[in-house]
Amino acid sequence: MADTVRSKKGRKGLIIATAVLAIIAVLLLSVLGIFRVREVTVSGNEYYTNEEIANLVIGDGISRNTLYLYFRYKYMEQPEIPFIDTFDIEIDSFSSITIRVYEKEIVGYVKYLGKNVYFDKDGIVVESSDEVMEGVPLISGISFDELAMYEALNVPDPDIFNTILNLTQLLSKYDLVPDEIRFGSSSELYLELGDVTVELGEGDYLDEKISRLKQLESDLEG
Repeated sequence: MADTVRSKKGRKGLIIATAVLAIIAVLLLSVLGIFRVREVTVSGNEYYTNEEIANLVIGDGISRNTLYLYFRYKYMEQPEIPFIDTFDIEIDSFSSITIRVYEKEIVGYVKYLGKNVYFDKDGIVVESSDEVMEGVPLISGISFDELAMYEALNVPDPDIFNTILNLTQLLSKYDLVPDEIRFGSSSELYLELGDVTVELGEGDYLDEKISRLKQLESDLEG
């Protein structure tokens, strides 16, 4: 009699456990289905396309769940993405999210061991690539002893990065895109604009010089 009672209790417990697991499975599948990412809005990106950002941040499998993405990037460390400082994820609806990207300010690149090595306004190396980024000038004529990712270029005079930043900001202001910014042996500056070489002297009165260069731009064509 006792064995029969225990057997009935065992079957009842198994049925309850199975029912609970079934409910959890249904809820999990519902959550995964309802919160499946179907629409992605990306803002703040220049170096990557919207599709590239979405692929880098979201990925495949369970990571395409809106709730999972929100909590993952809110409470866990973000992955290292070249040229990206940080990003935020906002849930717009059950199936749509917005990714706001904050890119690193890339001012130029140098050639090193056959690679294009990009650095930010402080001279910090942020990426080494075979690709040439559109709108980012080659910086030549500067010397450095060593190079390491996420560390500053070891140049004799770190103030050179202030000059590069100032010049690139002025060029952007006047909508001029040089192929190369070159430093001469006595720190004089040169711009390579297609087949034209522009001498800027030693970096004084840059605003006036770049403004004048913009006025002469049409005369340089051809």
